[in-house]
Amino acid sequence: MVKKRNAVGFLMAMAMVLSLFSGCSGNNSGAGGSSQASAGGQNQAGNEKVAVRILTRYSNPDNVREKYFIDRVAKFKSENPDIDLQDISVSDENSRDTKFKTSVASGNPIEVFNFLGYAANIDYVKNGVVADLDPLFKEDPEWTKNYKKSLFSPVDYSAYGIEGIYGIPTTPYGVCTFYNKAIFDKLGIQIPETWEQIEAAAPKLIEKGITPMAFGAKDNYRGGHFLTALSMKVYGADLKDRLISGEEKWNGKDTVSLISYMKKLYDEGVFGKNNLAYTADGELAKLESGEAAICFSGSWNIATINGFSNAKDIVCKGFPYFEAHQENKDMWMGGPDDFLAISSKPGDADYDATVKVLKYFSSQDYWQGLYEVQKGSGTYPVSFGEVIPADTLTNGFNEYYNSAVNMIGEIEQYDKMAALMDVVRTNMQTIFSGSKAQEIGDVIQGEVDNYLASNK
Repeated sequence: MVKKRNAVGFLMAMAMVLSLFSGCSGNNSGAGGSSQASAGGQNQAGNEKVAVRILTRYSNPDNVREKYFIDRVAKFKSENPDIDLQDISVSDENSRDTKFKTSVASGNPIEVFNFLGYAANIDYVKNGVVADLDPLFKEDPEWTKNYKKSLFSPVDYSAYGIEGIYGIPTTPYGVCTFYNKAIFDKLGIQIPETWEQIEAAAPKLIEKGITPMAFGAKDNYRGGHFLTALSMKVYGADLKDRLISGEEKWNGKDTVSLISYMKKLYDEGVFGKNNLAYTADGELAKLESGEAAICFSGSWNIATINGFSNAKDIVCKGFPYFEAHQENKDMWMGGPDDFLAISSKPGDADYDATVKVLKYFSSQDYWQGLYEVQKGSGTYPVSFGEVIPADTLTNGFNEYYNSAVNMIGEIEQYDKMAALMDVVRTNMQTIFSGSKAQEIGDVIQGEVDNYLASNK
């Protein structure tokens, strides 16, 4: 099937070199998915199936949330033999981004996909790549009645003169920290909750051959997450606001001071060695094995950590703060994880099937099932009638999360320069290959200046 698109919108979309996604391998089909998406298939009765592709980052069966998604894909296929649902999800973020951008450039955008929303992705909305879901919400209010309405704000572009809602939220998140308490107990060290305490404990951990804090820099989003979470603990949301307005520069004193601190932690051995050789999943493995004492991560990994062989030894707390900036102790990086969106529009041959897939993976039943599989752990975009008693990690997370006084997504998401997220993340990654803080800031600001000059 070939999508019907406005010609001007298509040309603009094909020219975009954008980053669609934010916060962790799968189907090895081509960059845009199987060619069957256009050709369709045959069901047992000999009737043509309607092909619908779905692209997420849920492809790791060792992760509880992702395994649940994989199982639901299989369930959908068995219950809907008239729809050829093609799961082309891939855990690696860059690979996923490439798949989506390639599908847009080819004129055949993937039908159901994760969408980050925010200002950084407004061009996808303007160019008609992402469909407005508001008519569907109004047509079927039961579908979203239990959703937390505040989570829809990043896909509401009314402030930019664009009507509609362009996604449905997936799991809310908060960037937090997990500690292997057994390691600290054995060394007689109190679990550190501030960066000053972490730096003080680091030499004792390193002496014992333990990485103080695992940092899987092979996933470039880790640097972006860390920078935003760190900025909230020093400046609150003020630095984000100043960067987006242009009052502060990416190579300015305040921003470079944060990058310098990250480099200082790396140089001191706090993040260990060979960080570019492992991913976020590797961080979790190091936490479980005892190779690392701390892992900065997010609420999305609570259910997976509950499955650790040493889960009883793991403690969850907020992202470390600074004793010198206690006024920002309860400033967080967090919010909607991302959104499920569609490219199909009314009149497209696959529209009804696409909507069915969208509703299936965002229904109350879908979330109820995940809630039960995760035994109540983690966070959810909907409320539940019957509450499952939470586990220790979820209780620990909520103790800090519920005290948050402000919360933002990754800084770059608020900027209209869609490529900025890739620029920041890729350059933050170079901390682990020897780049200096000022150099990193200069490169990022240079890209911003080029963007501004070409968009006057």
